[in-house]
Amino acid sequence: MRHLLDNETLIIYLEGELNSSNSESIADEIDNVIAKNNFKHLILDLDNLKYISSAGLRVVLKLKQRFDDLSIINASLEVYDVFQMTGFTSMMDIKKAFRKVDVTNKEVIGEGFFSTVYRLDKDTIVKVFNRTSDPQQIERELKLAKEAFILGVPTAISFDIVKANDKLGVCFEMLDCMSLKNAVLAHPEKIGEYVKKYADLLKKINSTECDNPIIPDIKKYYLKKIDYIKPYLEEKYYLKAKKMIEEVKDRKTFVHGDCHFKNIMVQKDELLLIDMDTLSVGHPIFELAALYAPYCAFNEDDPGNSERFFGISEEEGNHLYNSLLNLYFGKDDPLVKDKIRLLSYVHMVWWNRINEPNNEVRLKGCRSRLYDLLDRIDDLDIGI
Repeated sequence: MRHLLDNETLIIYLEGELNSSNSESIADEIDNVIAKNNFKHLILDLDNLKYISSAGLRVVLKLKQRFDDLSIINASLEVYDVFQMTGFTSMMDIKKAFRKVDVTNKEVIGEGFFSTVYRLDKDTIVKVFNRTSDPQQIERELKLAKEAFILGVPTAISFDIVKANDKLGVCFEMLDCMSLKNAVLAHPEKIGEYVKKYADLLKKINSTECDNPIIPDIKKYYLKKIDYIKPYLEEKYYLKAKKMIEEVKDRKTFVHGDCHFKNIMVQKDELLLIDMDTLSVGHPIFELAALYAPYCAFNEDDPGNSERFFGISEEEGNHLYNSLLNLYFGKDDPLVKDKIRLLSYVHMVWWNRINEPNNEVRLKGCRSRLYDLLDRIDDLDIGI
């Protein structure tokens, strides 16, 4: 019997059928594996188990009686239904196997740092995660998306976690859609219309209130960021930046946190969000600071970044961002934009230390611009 001891977790793989003809021998094999291993957690992996009978259920029940921490993963829909109908799902943790989809040669309709979006068919797209294989993290994002959807934020309807080739993904029902980035590139004559809708989407997100405790507070996250980068800042600038962040007004309104135009889909001229893992609550300045980074800040020490990441020039990225802010506030306010930039450079220094610790050019540039703004600005009040 195939098994794996991973730290203190013993995983036993069951295959074929577990029925009256083989239940006793399989139970003996399981006991033999258990006797030879020291572990704290026991998992039965049923990815290759096609059928389980009442005799097989008794094998599982006896194991549960011996090992309270027993759990089951990768149960097929048919096997899971048996567990559900017989009440096993209420007494132990049982997870279904992920439906498998093939994205080979499928059309890529969106692509970012953390995920790639493919069209599976005319009704369905799948967002494939490039940098996580943790189902719990993905399930958390779906819970956040559901909360936003219930409260009226325009999000795509997700319905299934899947295994896309060797990665995890989420399927969405999306008809005739493309990313906002691709829509802007395909229809440059409609850029004004798209940016207006983009600003309206941001205002909708940032005005929707949520008291659900599962949604994190973004100001607390930024306070952790400023503390993390303390060793890389002069003391007076660290103290001033931290005080300014602490004084930002508390809000219970949504902040998407990564709402650039590759994370937005266009469906029949409606803008919908599909990337919700950074969803939080807080003041809108955190939203706008997060947007300055990809559209503008990354180019400042890495010319051509916009071209590589977005497919637009640095000038076009700056124009898009500034047009977006002008529509968001209803005016062009250089001081407000500088306050947003200041907060963005806190994020950029943190991002540099986390993701590019050897990139001293970016650290020096972002820190210098942060210092300049801190010398001129005393608060982060942007009038909203």
